[in-house]
Amino acid sequence: MADITLALARHANTLSLVNAPPAVRHWARLAIADTIGVMLAGSHEGVVDLLCETIEPSHAASGSLLLGRATRVGVLDAALINGVSAHALDFDDCSLTLDGHPSVPMVPALLALAERLDCHGDQLLAAYVAGFETETRLALVLNPAHVERGWHPTATLGIFGTAVACGRLLQLDDEAMAVAIAIAASSASGLRANSGTMTKPLHAGQANRNGLLAALLARNGFTANVRALEHGMGFFHAFNGAGVSDMRPLLEGWGERWELLDPGVAIKQFPCCAFVHSAIAAATELRDDLAGGTDDIARIDIHLHRRRLKNIDRPDPKSELDAKFSTHYVTACALEQGSVRFEDFEPGAYDRARLRAVMGRSELLAHDEDDVSAGRVTITLRDGGQRSARASVAMGRGPHNPMSEAEFAGKFHDCAGRVLEPDATERLLDALLSLDGSSRLRSLLTTIEAAAPSRERAPALRIPA
Repeated sequence: MADITLALARHANTLSLVNAPPAVRHWARLAIADTIGVMLAGSHEGVVDLLCETIEPSHAASGSLLLGRATRVGVLDAALINGVSAHALDFDDCSLTLDGHPSVPMVPALLALAERLDCHGDQLLAAYVAGFETETRLALVLNPAHVERGWHPTATLGIFGTAVACGRLLQLDDEAMAVAIAIAASSASGLRANSGTMTKPLHAGQANRNGLLAALLARNGFTANVRALEHGMGFFHAFNGAGVSDMRPLLEGWGERWELLDPGVAIKQFPCCAFVHSAIAAATELRDDLAGGTDDIARIDIHLHRRRLKNIDRPDPKSELDAKFSTHYVTACALEQGSVRFEDFEPGAYDRARLRAVMGRSELLAHDEDDVSAGRVTITLRDGGQRSARASVAMGRGPHNPMSEAEFAGKFHDCAGRVLEPDATERLLDALLSLDGSSRLRSLLTTIEAAAPSRERAPALRIPA
């Protein structure tokens, strides 16, 4: 297996948006905007406060912005903290190929670096797409075995997207880009066992910081084995056991077939684990058949694909984060309320008596359909009648089932509006959706920094002077 790492670096470096379909730029803009929205929404979560109190990042007047905090810190600290903020609510986008979150491990690092370099919008878009294609193409040759071994691909594969995307902004040559990938290979980490805890958003923060660090070290002449992926004691063998035999999906079709478009980046509608969105959609459809409400339900059978069940079979959630991975809880919310909302993951929300009663009548079951995203909810009524609904939500709304402009704007306003005034939120969304060669990232982030909070917020971040 010869020079796979270097070949991947060359493909990532030569990828151009000049002749790309317009949809590539469009979905890159949407994904970046969506990630910034959820980053702002998560910026005052407890996990972010605890992280900052622990690592004590230093003020840096000329540093990179902590979104939602109006505070500047070193570029690596900004990548870490903003990465945790963006994944704190589990509302960021997904990829069916990655079986995880493609934007959150790299957009915070890209923003921190792009601000320092004062990059143009076109540079940011091209770097993002190169990173997205890198991490998802790695997933094509590693999944599902990689995920089934317990790795969290958002972090373990996302870090390569970050290293490549940041390497593009730093204009690394092929050899240096291969070094950045090799350094990232020694920094990849993240276990799915920590889903439902504060450590899951920490995975995203680490991928941002470590991927950016890999690119910076490579730029400065750090060394690494440029066969670190394919080496007999390299990433493929260490993380996937038997290694990888067919490299064609990783190396063929760059610039012709776009993972960003097919199956595409999927924008989340609900602030919880993407694996349960099909159950939410099916349960919401059934709610209209409940003339007497959930009191009429005797039993609820929820069928999701067998590959999904390890992370989401949580009939008795113990925390707000745990509830985001409880199929039983979110299905109960959908049947009771017709939706799943931010407030369903506030402290104690998962212990509401009516929802606990509905959850107690639920059972999560496996199916083995070809469609991994399919979900089916069947309710048995107290009079013996049954109703069933099926949905297939491929981890969110992507190119094949896009949100309307109004739906996307609504989500962005809900998220960014937790920190910014409505007029500032509107200006920010307009700027993000029109990113092009004339856009300057430093100016964009200064606009966010200057925006006034819409109402009293959490106390200012405590950072030593």
